[in-house]
Order: sequence, then C-alpha cells, then structure tokens
Amino acid sequence: MAVLKLAATVMMAVTLMMGAATGEASAGLLSPREDPELESQIRDYLDSLDAIYGVAAISLDDGRAAFVNADEAFPTASLYKLLVMYRVLEAVDRGDLAMGTELTVLTADVTQEDSTSLSPGDVVTVSDALDCMVTLSSNTAAWVLTRAVGGWGVVSSAANDLGMSSTYLAGEDYWSTPSDIAHFLRLLANRALVSQWASDQMIDLLLRQTSNDRLPAYLPDSAQVAHKTGELEGVRNDAGIVRGPGGRYVIVVMSRGGDPAEQVPAEARISRMVYDRYGS
Repeated sequence: MAVLKLAATVMMAVTLMMGAATGEASAGLLSPREDPELESQIRDYLDSLDAIYGVAAISLDDGRAAFVNADEAFPTASLYKLLVMYRVLEAVDRGDLAMGTELTVLTADVTQEDSTSLSPGDVVTVSDALDCMVTLSSNTAAWVLTRAVGGWGVVSSAANDLGMSSTYLAGEDYWSTPSDIAHFLRLLANRALVSQWASDQMIDLLLRQTSNDRLPAYLPDSAQVAHKTGELEGVRNDAGIVRGPGGRYVIVVMSRGGDPAEQVPAEARISRMVYDRYGS
C-alpha cells in the first residue's frame, strides 16, 4: 500500500508539472499581464479585513496576473523552508548529499517549538528530514538540513541566486514579498529549479503538505495543490502551485498584524477567487 501511495503521489507531481516542458521551459517564464478584474475583486474583499495582506497570483497558462501589495515585505514564517528545500535538492542533484545520507540531530538544532518529536541524538535521512520539514513544517529538521548544506549563509544566498531581491534571511529575521515567493514557484512549476528531477522532488514534497486550512480549504478535492504554509503570532502565509481542470497557476497569500480567526478563512476565500478565475 505504501508503494502504491508513493507512486500515486509521484504521478500527481508529474501531472501538476505537465505543460511546463512544452511551453514555458522552451520559451522562458511568461511575462505577467495585469488582470484588473481579479485584482479589483481581491482589493474589494481585503478592504473589509483588519490584517495587512499581500497577494500574488499568476496563471501559468497565459500570464494573467493579480498583484495586491505584492511587493510589500512580510515575515516569511516557515516559507523560508522553500529555500532550504531548494539548497538540499541542489546538493543532492550534484552528488554532495544523497537522499539516504544520515544526519544526526544536535542540541543546537532544537531551538524552537517543533511539530515533530525529533530530539538531540536522533538520526534521520535527508529524505526523512525533508519530509518532516515540508509536510510537517519541522523547524528542527530545517536546522539539521541547513547544517548539511553549509549553514544559513548558503541558504540565504539562494534568494540572490534565484533573483528574489526582496527576500532577507538573517538569524531569525526572515522577510520576503509575495512577488518573490511567486517567482520561486514559477521557476519550480517550469522545472527550472536545479533540474527536472530536483523540481519534481520538490513538487512531490509540497503536494504532501499536511496543513491544508488555507489555499486548499475551499477548493474542490480534484484540485492539486503543492504548497507550503507559514505562521507566527499575527502571521499566516500560504504559497503554492495549483492545477485545476481549467488551468495551472501560482498563488501566494501573506498576512501580518492580524487575528488567525480572520486570516485563515480570508486566505482560503482569496484562494477560491483565484481558482475560479484561473483554475476552474
């Protein structure tokens, strides 16, 4: 059953990515073109809310795009783990690490409240640590993997390497913009992060996200959502690649200074607006 489940997940990843190789991969990323109707719909909705929201949504099929406060900086919360994931798969792709490489959890890795039971002295493979970091949002796994690729300087430099000019990771001060995160996701959807194999591995991980109260919450079960959430006090983020029967798109919703009781359903509702425009 486990093998069948893994095979199904990999097939979902391949399905979600299909279309990239024939269009965007050969011609580069499509230039976003303004979608005033969707932008207006999102702005009108956000006007009724208390938190500060930033939204970037871009069709992968025709480039239509809606940007609302998309160049404003927000705390990344766990969205920084996208860059850790990228650096790890990059290291695996070039042979510096293997998915089966064993890593030992150090006391210094357990620095924050964690969603898993990883403890100092535990030994995990790169594959299992990636799964814990992305699907369960384990901070401990993120620290372990960051050490494995050379430290926070290496992870931070990924933003510059990828053209994410407004993304800043230093110490525990992590900031980015919806536009930057959307750029990362467009590269990923286009199989332009490291290699086709590495991109598929990243998509596979994001498809198995276990926190699904935002982007996927109001979408039909048939929608494929490869995404990563992030949260801190007053901060709720979600960012992903979505495939519906009518198209593929990337969406990033970030918020700060709010009440999660408002932020979570608001982000789910914004997600549905975008789906109805680009995915249904």
